[in-house]
Amino acid sequence: MVARPDPVSLNPYDPSPDATTPEHPTTWWTAASRSARFWSKATAIYGGYKLAQARAALLRASGRDPDWIAREVWEPQHAAAAADMHRLCLSLRGFYLKAGQFIGARGDFVPRAICERLSHLQDRVPPMEPAAAARLIREQLGGAPLEAAFDWVELDRPLGAASVAQVHRARLACRRRGPLARLAGLVWPRFRGLVPRAVGAADDESGACCRRLDMWRACAAAPPDAVVAVKVQYPAALEDMSSDLGNLRLLAAFLSKTEMDFDLVSAVDELADQIRLEFDFKREARVMQAVADQLQPLRSKIQVPRPIPGLVTNRMIVMDYIKGIPITRLGSHTGSMSASVRQMASSRILHRVSEAYGHMMLLDGLFQADCHPGNIIVMEGGRVGLIDYGQSKKLPDELRRGFARLVLALHREDDDEIAAALAGVGVVVDRHDPALAAKLAYGMVDPFDPDSPIKKLGVTSFPKDMFFVLRVCQLLRGLSVGMEVDGFSAADQWEPLARQALAAN
Repeated sequence: MVARPDPVSLNPYDPSPDATTPEHPTTWWTAASRSARFWSKATAIYGGYKLAQARAALLRASGRDPDWIAREVWEPQHAAAAADMHRLCLSLRGFYLKAGQFIGARGDFVPRAICERLSHLQDRVPPMEPAAAARLIREQLGGAPLEAAFDWVELDRPLGAASVAQVHRARLACRRRGPLARLAGLVWPRFRGLVPRAVGAADDESGACCRRLDMWRACAAAPPDAVVAVKVQYPAALEDMSSDLGNLRLLAAFLSKTEMDFDLVSAVDELADQIRLEFDFKREARVMQAVADQLQPLRSKIQVPRPIPGLVTNRMIVMDYIKGIPITRLGSHTGSMSASVRQMASSRILHRVSEAYGHMMLLDGLFQADCHPGNIIVMEGGRVGLIDYGQSKKLPDELRRGFARLVLALHREDDDEIAAALAGVGVVVDRHDPALAAKLAYGMVDPFDPDSPIKKLGVTSFPKDMFFVLRVCQLLRGLSVGMEVDGFSAADQWEPLARQALAAN
């Protein structure tokens, strides 16, 4: 039998060759029902805003005070829309949940009522029933009982539940740890391909043998207490999201033409390109390992979980457990601090998150692109854990260098240089206006006033690859506002990294 290559030999960003067919196909009537429910609610929300716009215009024309209009018209409208959006995201899940998470993280421009309501989607999504989660984990263990791999799994208290998967804390059943396990970890990659079954295969003799060997290897790589996180994929999630993206593309095209002069369709198209990769957990494990290696110089500030070898399938990842609290709950833990101490702690955490993303994007180009606060964990001592690598992006070297030039131009505050660098990364606008282009670029990278230049400048083309860079910058902007960190500038913090990126080429 020809040996199969071990997965670690693949480029981290490449899809796994065996990540193909869905395990739980969605019927056409289920997809149609989801689409109908989405459009029914989306048109109702949109219609509510158009009616509020008309009412506000009439009241302004009659001389009503703007503060009264804001209080009596817009605040109730935002509250009603927030409740409708929240219900829509939770009832349909899929990509709508992802969109809700992103909107809820944008405290810099999203109305407060909507931001506060949708921010609950970061880490308060109702999970699967424990029995359903146990069944999915057993499937990925090839039908073996959970006790074959774990001493215990906290099925009734997931660490998190989101749009693609949910995560449980567990402890590996590492009763055979020691020299034999370490030896297995060294020799296992050489002959694994000779064994016809692996974790997730049918429960036959060779599969059981392979599982035992994988457990030896897993225990060799496990943390000292053997406590890990188990991420398991929801059934039918891939099919639901594929359908959802089609609906969102239509909505993006409509809004681009009627409400704002911005290329929203390219953003949705880039998400469509990424969506299948997010369901390839073997690929996610490779990206996670690569990013952990990449950020090793920042290990005193940043921790990235590493996958546990031998316990990774296309639909399950066992990885290091990151102990801490989501950044969304940081406020409840710092309320007793003085204002100055709280400000100092918030600033340090934000700068560590920013440094990690700058390091990923500018120096290597491979970065975690599912940017919402639920994926940021504040650990004891102020270290920051970055989790969830299902959505990741690898910037082409030329674009990575172009982004480095844009960062340097922003740091130097030269409008002409900023406009040229913006064009250099492929952002196309309707008219030549360096000052307005510079304001657009500052809006991408740093906090700025609410008067967005997007409508004035007319962004007709926004490169797909740059969309995820924009998402990172928007995450940092939202965090700086939510954490009340004044004077934060990603461009200033990234300036040394941008110089290093250009000097290395």
